[in-house]
Amino acid sequence: MTIAEPESTAGKKRLAQREALLDAASEMLVHGGPDSISLRKLASRVGTSTMAVYTAFGGKDGLIAALFEEAFDRLAAAESAAPKHDEPLLWLGELARAYRGFALKNPSYYALMISATLPIPDSLHHKETAEPAARGVSQHASYQIMLSAVEACIADGTFPSDREPDELAGALWSAVHGHCSLELAGFHENREAAEKRFNLTTEAILRGLLTPKGLEKFESFTRG
Repeated sequence: MTIAEPESTAGKKRLAQREALLDAASEMLVHGGPDSISLRKLASRVGTSTMAVYTAFGGKDGLIAALFEEAFDRLAAAESAAPKHDEPLLWLGELARAYRGFALKNPSYYALMISATLPIPDSLHHKETAEPAARGVSQHASYQIMLSAVEACIADGTFPSDREPDELAGALWSAVHGHCSLELAGFHENREAAEKRFNLTTEAILRGLLTPKGLEKFESFTRG
């Protein structure tokens, strides 16, 4: 007779195995393309059975959908861990740095987030409008966190009130995402140069969006 493992221990093992499967699958998909995803090869790589993959994800489509969700969940966790200053402009800066930190720490997941060339299950598309999955980014918690910071900046007069919050958040997201994509692709000669240009990029986009009051605050922060 064997003694069953405590549920907490068994649950932790399942979560650890699920994470290992997702990590391995993300690397396979990014480096090998759509044809590289084989549930048998994935199971072998992690040291488990194909049945374990089916149990965790229900099949290949479920696995790929889980990869996209995991990428955005990790980004949301990174942003949630960023210091939330009472001054929303400083909070927004922390969120931009958290975004870059996530990208550098999770390059394979980052590459999956808004890829137009990787297989995306129908469940991730907007069926009613036939829009691409990238249009759903704004529904994720990671985007909503940045949107909240933007709304706070509008509320305190740092950003103009005649602009829609989503319009401003989209501009900021695009700038940071574009920089991180280039950095991961090896565009910059070294990490120091990449960080310098990241700071320049974020400063430039913020300056272009600030009201006179916001610019005054921004100048005081950079001087201090």
